[in-house]
Amino acid sequence: MPAAIKAFDRGTYLGERQLREAGDEFREQRLQLGLSQAFIATACHISRPRYTSIEAGKVPSLTIVEFNQIASVLGLDTSVRLYPAGAPVRDAAHAGRFGVLLGHVRRPLRYGLEVSLPSTRDRFERRAWDGMLYGTGERTACELEMRLRDVQAVRRRIDLKRRDDPTEHFLLLIADTRTNRRVLAEFEALFRDLPRLRPSTVWAALEAGRHPPTGILLI
Repeated sequence: MPAAIKAFDRGTYLGERQLREAGDEFREQRLQLGLSQAFIATACHISRPRYTSIEAGKVPSLTIVEFNQIASVLGLDTSVRLYPAGAPVRDAAHAGRFGVLLGHVRRPLRYGLEVSLPSTRDRFERRAWDGMLYGTGERTACELEMRLRDVQAVRRRIDLKRRDDPTEHFLLLIADTRTNRRVLAEFEALFRDLPRLRPSTVWAALEAGRHPPTGILLI
């Protein structure tokens, strides 16, 4: 899985860089306070060699709890947040279900996977559509949900994407499982603007080289 390996290597690089940056900030703050490494290590209930290595950014086993303990002793606050950073690695089940849709696409339609939303002068865009159908001067954006959990969060994410990258058509693909059917029925009101589509209707449009109607397709 080359994509998974590439993503893993990127994560390793970012983690090592963040460890070095955190160590630099710990050292600068400690020196400003006029404290020794031994004092901070004792206050944090760790050995001095370990703390020395942390300041050097050489402790990949540093936990978030330990990180916050050191920061707190040094009079620093921390913030750990996650942001979209490109396409996530997809598993075989995800690729397989998307492949069912793409297997029906015929010319003049064509498709792309992990299609980035357009960046603007004020925003570098990191989000991407799971797929996009192109042809006849129109586009169909596609999103695939394997398991519906936080339905409201899914709805917000989709609405923001559609706002920032309006397309003529939109397909919300949802894995056809008992759990997903139950959740869809329970939150039917949240998807009133996305009618449930019959697979035969979508397949017929795609095989005729036409964009499918906007809606939800269980796949």
